[in-house]
Amino acid sequence: MRVTENMIYQSTLANTETARENIAQAQSEVSTGIRVQHPGDDPVAASLSVEHTVDGARYTAIGQDAQRAADELSTADTALSSVSTATNQALVLATQFGNDTYDAADRANAAVEVDGISQQIITSLNSEYDGRYIFAGTKDNNPPFDSNGNYLGDDGVRSVEIAPGLYQASSVDANTIIKGGTNGVDLLKTLSDLSTALKNNDGDTIRAQIGNLNTAISQLASGRTQIGMAQDAFQAAVTTSQSAASNETVAVGKLLDADVLDASTKLSSAQYALDATLTAAAKTMSLSLVNMLPAT
Repeated sequence: MRVTENMIYQSTLANTETARENIAQAQSEVSTGIRVQHPGDDPVAASLSVEHTVDGARYTAIGQDAQRAADELSTADTALSSVSTATNQALVLATQFGNDTYDAADRANAAVEVDGISQQIITSLNSEYDGRYIFAGTKDNNPPFDSNGNYLGDDGVRSVEIAPGLYQASSVDANTIIKGGTNGVDLLKTLSDLSTALKNNDGDTIRAQIGNLNTAISQLASGRTQIGMAQDAFQAAVTTSQSAASNETVAVGKLLDADVLDASTKLSSAQYALDATLTAAAKTMSLSLVNMLPAT
């Protein structure tokens, strides 16, 4: 088959267009640093990048939720620390005024102090974080304790995801820590009983509250230990999720981002291919034909 000038011209046009497309793509990679700008550039890489992006977003959300949970528990621990300090003050008063050397007037004055301690504790237990009452269980729209020490919350404990599919309790069971649950001591009732005994100058009942207060202090310590363990879990989740999200971002980059050196090499190669195409055409066609080709 005879190769005509028209065939050479058409072949040169096709090769020139291909070379120019390669140059444009290489220039885009060099200028933007992105290799895959459209799914059609690399369907497999584009699909995998979507999966990594979704996973990265989930890890980011887990880290943010874990951090909020850790901050809320920090608020709860601060409140329980205040409650523990106040309860120890009540224990000192019970121990001191359980001694029958004190008279009714002395004990009546001590009762006023105990009542103040009770209100201080209730204020701490009605602490809020981000608009939510942290000791109310799932009924966290309203204060969990009224002025008489009655608990208005519930036993519900919220949980937060610390890893895909893994959850950690993120709220405090005040019904157990403060009210004693089924086998413990009701701290606020104990303080009420202590105040009543002091007002009645009832030494035996005053002394009976010493053991209850010690039990309440142990309940508080146990609750704070649980909070500390949960905080550690959430802080670990924050660190781990941040690292995982970063790894997903790196994975997306490896799939979509251009290698600058490779892109520069592609650009040089594409430019060389275009020059070679035009040079070859010039050697086999008349100068006038070459002049008809679009300018580079």
